[in-house]
Amino acid sequence: MSLESLQQQAMSLIQNPSLTPQQKQLALYQTLEAALPACSYSPAVAEAVEQGLLHEMFESAAPFKPRYLLPDYQKALQLGSEYLELAAPSNLDEAIQFLLVLYQSVPSVTTYPVFVGHIDQLLEPFVSDQLTDQQLDDKIRRFWQAIDRTLPDSFVHANLGPADSRIGRSVLRVDAQLAQSVPNLTFRYQEGVTPADLLSQLSDNIVACNKPHIANHQMISRDFDGDYGQVSCYNSLPIGGGAHTMMRLNLRQSFFQCDGSIDDYLANTVPHCTSLMVEAMSHRIDFLVERSGFYQGNFLATEGLISLDRFSAMFGIYGLAELVNQLLEAKGSHSRYGHDEEAMVLAEQIVAAYQQQLRQHRVKHCQGERLMFHSQSGISSDSEETAGTRIPIGEEPDAVSYIRRCARLHRYFDAGISDIFVVEPTIANNPSALTRLIRGGLQLGLRCFTANVSNNDLVRITGYLVKRSDIDKLRQGAERHQSTVLGAEAVDVAKILDRRARIISHETVPLEQWR
Repeated sequence: MSLESLQQQAMSLIQNPSLTPQQKQLALYQTLEAALPACSYSPAVAEAVEQGLLHEMFESAAPFKPRYLLPDYQKALQLGSEYLELAAPSNLDEAIQFLLVLYQSVPSVTTYPVFVGHIDQLLEPFVSDQLTDQQLDDKIRRFWQAIDRTLPDSFVHANLGPADSRIGRSVLRVDAQLAQSVPNLTFRYQEGVTPADLLSQLSDNIVACNKPHIANHQMISRDFDGDYGQVSCYNSLPIGGGAHTMMRLNLRQSFFQCDGSIDDYLANTVPHCTSLMVEAMSHRIDFLVERSGFYQGNFLATEGLISLDRFSAMFGIYGLAELVNQLLEAKGSHSRYGHDEEAMVLAEQIVAAYQQQLRQHRVKHCQGERLMFHSQSGISSDSEETAGTRIPIGEEPDAVSYIRRCARLHRYFDAGISDIFVVEPTIANNPSALTRLIRGGLQLGLRCFTANVSNNDLVRITGYLVKRSDIDKLRQGAERHQSTVLGAEAVDVAKILDRRARIISHETVPLEQWR
């Protein structure tokens, strides 16, 4: 980009009435970052990026901070921070203030923190027995509002569970009342640990505000040496570390790397595309770790809140539905992804092949010298590819059939996967049906359960949420949430509001018969 073009683009941002001053400042920084010379990839990788086979997720050509960062907030609360000149807190008010200050120094790809911690575990030790539920809710309400007002980005993510707690119950009460898009929320559910009445409360919250996600804690925790967090949309990453970077492979585009046959795709295209992705990601990781200086000079590292050996990177895929349909059409089959067993068997073969190939590669500066496998939930400008491994928008079967067909894929993705189950507002009259759907889905192997009640103001875009009312505000002028513009684009381009809302018609089927 020439200096003149860069200046013209900057001026157009400055004069854009749909941006707040803070958003203009961020957009100006991102414009300069995007103007950096392209990564010095090998010719083969550079061509794959140019063709759209590999997608860089709009990361800088010279990354100077990890994409996703999960500090050990509990350690910070215990020891205090010399850099921030904050002593370890001794009561709930001090703990909340400590976290709000610390959040301002936690970077990510969005500039805002993608993870604000296991809120119940962090704050429960500070709750006094003398504090009434109403007093506790008042404190949590102010905390929740402060997060939304100071970190106005829907990729900011909080966790709860799996155990019961006063803080967790308070967060759920407040979150349903405020119905904010920020922070996003995941409850880490575990059968036998999470009480039944708390699961019912989670279902009620989903009906009220489409939050939280329900993570399969028993399943996910097996993939991690130590604790993990659910961040950004629904990405699973190690506490005290995170992900250096994420790139994604366009599976629809990868079809054109084979001769059209399933055998050639599995035998040749899978290893070829995997090698290209690993090479590209290694290039980015090496720059971040060895040249940017982030892991040497940042106080999060020097105070032990993050450690390089707790980081990996995310190998993402999307457009599985399109690839499966392309391969089946090439062999003369009319089977469709998400609807026919032939298609689902092929889908699992493809996913398993990529996982197996990925395990054969060793990558420097990554935990265990390996990349993590991720079903990437799409971006707002995707128009030809379905997010991750989901069923295309408008083609979704009923929720039970959807779960039966796609849960088999969830076990392959240690860095996260999600399907969005859209249900009609009539679920409010029968919330126990949603509870049964959650339990049944997790028992069938869902790594994460995510639902949208179709008439809520809060609508789930990929994994993050945006208010319909905020999108309307944006169309009239500036709106303070950084992610609203992405939500508006997803409505216009990806047609996310066209997801089929279904009545949960099989809620009376015993769970053991779902299989």
